[in-house]
Amino acid sequence: MREKLLFISAENPFPQDSGGKLRTGNILNILLTKYDVDLLTFRNQRQVDKEEAIPALTVHEVERTMNYRKAMLRSLYTWRNCSYMSHVDVDMKDAIKRLCNQNRYSHVFISHSLLGCCIDIVRDELPDAVIVTDAHNFESNLSAQLAHKKSGFAKLFYSLNAHWTKRDELKLMDKTNLLLTTSEQDGLAFKSISVKNANKVHVIPNFIRISDYRTTVNAPKEKWIILPGNMNYFPNVNAATYFFRDIYPLVKARVPEIKWYIVGRDVHPEVAALGEKDPSIVITGYVDSVADYVRKAQVVIAPLQEGSGTRLKILEAWALKTPVVSSTKGAEGLLYEHSRNILIADDPVTFADSVVKLLLDHEQGLVLADRAHETLMANYEAESVREKLLSLV
Repeated sequence: MREKLLFISAENPFPQDSGGKLRTGNILNILLTKYDVDLLTFRNQRQVDKEEAIPALTVHEVERTMNYRKAMLRSLYTWRNCSYMSHVDVDMKDAIKRLCNQNRYSHVFISHSLLGCCIDIVRDELPDAVIVTDAHNFESNLSAQLAHKKSGFAKLFYSLNAHWTKRDELKLMDKTNLLLTTSEQDGLAFKSISVKNANKVHVIPNFIRISDYRTTVNAPKEKWIILPGNMNYFPNVNAATYFFRDIYPLVKARVPEIKWYIVGRDVHPEVAALGEKDPSIVITGYVDSVADYVRKAQVVIAPLQEGSGTRLKILEAWALKTPVVSSTKGAEGLLYEHSRNILIADDPVTFADSVVKLLLDHEQGLVLADRAHETLMANYEAESVREKLLSLV
């Protein structure tokens, strides 16, 4: 008889319409080959077609009462990260206690470092359980980057937020049995704040299942560039506005027929405004398949100036054999070589030149994309990480 595992995630990983949900869902799929899994998550707010039942997976949903505004207010008297995700104890405590009491799990998987507050709830019921936390990002650094962009009271609030987050990451390192990170950089960052717990840190890179990207349809490439991602996530919002302001005019001057697609859910007002300013920019909002757009594009861009972890949007482009132009920050944590499997550009002129080069030289794009696909299959496909993940959990 297989052991049961409790998997706690603030985001319901289905549908897999963001990088975080893609990582969560892909890790969950691997764990299902070893465990019967109870997934505790918030009820999905987006109406989707009902997924086929997975025999080894039981989903337990709770209603979300903690929104971002409430979380920000609660942060001021609990001294906790302001993300609603870091306040899941408000809505999930009773469900965690009930499930742990009923099932006596040997392993509990917590899908995000900001859910570290759940560990004490689990320990009260299951003091001997092995708790594995998947960090996703080094959140204190991400909070510090956000604070740097602010001014006045907002700067003070987010600076405090960064301080609270780092304190909680230190507590997390003490309390969790294992900590998974998406990159060596994030792994070193966690080890640096708690040297005594460094042996708990293991890198499980972001990865994808290549079978999810295979198709019999051969879509012709269009004069499109694509910026995919959650368009309410501040690094993506800043990347879109930076590209629009400093890079896109240089591209349009040389390729006037260009179309720029911004593809992703939860569109921030600053991003929505870009489509109103320029008719060549298409803001799609949520789409059922980002891959359908990436397949038709000639270039995927990742002009990020801040962020943490690694970009699944780049891995998806590599899977779909669409060449990528990225900033160094955008490609951080990935195995890449400039001009071999990706083009790296950190100033507007070089970035625009790189995009134009791929738009006008289709053959170079094919070579770049083929090499990127080889890198993906060797390092970031599910089978390349399955054995390591299952040996740890």
